Amino acid sequence: MKFAFMSFTCPEATLDEMIKMAEKYGYEGIEPRAQAEHKHGVEITAGSEKRREIKKAFENSGIECACIATSLKYCFTDKAKRQEYIETTRKFIDLARDIGCKRLRVFGGNPDKEIPAEEAIKIVGDALAELKKDAEGKQVYVCLETHDFFSRADVAAPAVRIAASPYIRVNWDIMHPYTRNMTVEEAFAEVKDLVAHCHIHDGTYDKDRRPKVVLMGQGEIPYHIAVRLLQKMNYDGYLSGEYISAWPPEVVLPNDINVLRSYMV
Repeated sequence: MKFAFMSFTCPEATLDEMIKMAEKYGYEGIEPRAQAEHKHGVEITAGSEKRREIKKAFENSGIECACIATSLKYCFTDKAKRQEYIETTRKFIDLARDIGCKRLRVFGGNPDKEIPAEEAIKIVGDALAELKKDAEGKQVYVCLETHDFFSRADVAAPAVRIAASPYIRVNWDIMHPYTRNMTVEEAFAEVKDLVAHCHIHDGTYDKDRRPKVVLMGQGEIPYHIAVRLLQKMNYDGYLSGEYISAWPPEVVLPNDINVLRSYMV
């Protein structure tokens, strides 16, 4: 198991600055958030020379590009709109391949109109299936996050299984299924054969089950259980911290990694 953090922790940081933070605090990887105007430069608009520079920066440092996190989503009943996002995903798969990144985070999103859950799952599953040839050919894992309509692991996992590909996987955001009333054990049972990337952020809940993000170890989510379940299955991917403008890097980064390591056996 390895540790990374997303550029939402430091959106004004350059790629070199993010790599230096990883080195300072003991992280093995970083996760650039694309399509959000962060300063790292890991975007599909990067030309071939820029891509070579990015790849070299990772190779020279020994810090990995753990995942490229995108805003891409597919739950559109409008086929043309859905195809637009599929084509953009293909461009991101090329970017990941070019810079030596093994994972791409995508969303299912929320349906663009009211439809049954089974239809939403099929729409997203079929979209992911359209991407499997590209993902397999370029050996990039396209990881559907447990998020939005697909926050529950028992909704996200069936969509991924429709694609029937070892390169179409789950990005288990551990908080979101828990927020939707799944225990960590229940969510893990759904994703354990599919998980290729994990997002982490701890939280507390008010009486209406609305979450408030807090520092790792100060919330209600039993991350010690999640870490040990992942260890037991010999998970070799990342736990990647996703904190959106919450605390300065010098506060959240050492806290997260120290708390999570304390859960390891």
